[in-house]
Amino acid sequence: MRSNLLDNAIGEAVLTALQPAELELALTALNELEQRDHAIMRQWHMRIERAEYEVALTERRYQECDPANRLVAGTLERRWNDAMLRLDEIKTQAAEFQSQKAHVATSEQKAQVLALARNLPRLWRAPTTSAKDRKRMLRLLIRDITVEKLSAARQAVLHIRWQGSACTDITVDLPRPRPEAIRYPAQTVERVRELSRRLSDLQIVAHLNQEGLRCATGKSFTLSMVKWIRYRYEIAATSFKRTDELTVQQLADRLGISTHMVYYWIERQVVQARKLDGRGSWWITLNPAKEQQLRRWLRTSGHLQR
Repeated sequence: MRSNLLDNAIGEAVLTALQPAELELALTALNELEQRDHAIMRQWHMRIERAEYEVALTERRYQECDPANRLVAGTLERRWNDAMLRLDEIKTQAAEFQSQKAHVATSEQKAQVLALARNLPRLWRAPTTSAKDRKRMLRLLIRDITVEKLSAARQAVLHIRWQGSACTDITVDLPRPRPEAIRYPAQTVERVRELSRRLSDLQIVAHLNQEGLRCATGKSFTLSMVKWIRYRYEIAATSFKRTDELTVQQLADRLGISTHMVYYWIERQVVQARKLDGRGSWWITLNPAKEQQLRRWLRTSGHLQR
């Protein structure tokens, strides 16, 4: 997976999130949250005051109780202890809420944040800003990123979790593999299929270039391109061996000799042979007169007989 695609997507997400308009909305929302938290905190203070009043009341009743009346004194003491436990519990809950409530920047801090948002795109895209500095900026804003690859759709989903615990999902289209990206038009494929019925690959290359056709990248066709088209679209290469031609093995079996002797004849041009496009198997032309000559030579050659 190409990392520059993901890096660019994350960078754009950061710049979008830090636009002055977006920050204005975020700061306004935080102000509303602060007002809400103040109202809830006032309710906690009222609950604490009521609990403190209950503690003071139960304590006063216990102190005014006659110690000789142990049953009443024990009951009042339990009530006093229960009231103190409720007070401690309420204070603990209020402290937890206090630590979690939103904190809004001051007017001066807000102005600094908006000024930074206006300068950040220029700073982010500046050629003098190194990749290391950009990563430091990201760590101040992003807690972590999870990448989910959707192979079927050729996409990647970036799950961004910001420092404030907010989450953003970004979908990035992934490039196709190089062989898939270079697709040949259907007309070109069909032309290669048609020419393959009667021409060799080299001849097909010549015909395509003579017709002015070009490959997916705008270049002239080459032998490797034609071979790739045949492989990619399952176009079989036609055999061009003529009916009067023999393979090396066929001639060896026909004359009762080894294939080494046939290759020896080909090398010294005793028999006429050719290869398609200069590669592949040898195809040998053998007329009746030439065959009789070879048979007569085999019969009279004492070396071959031994």
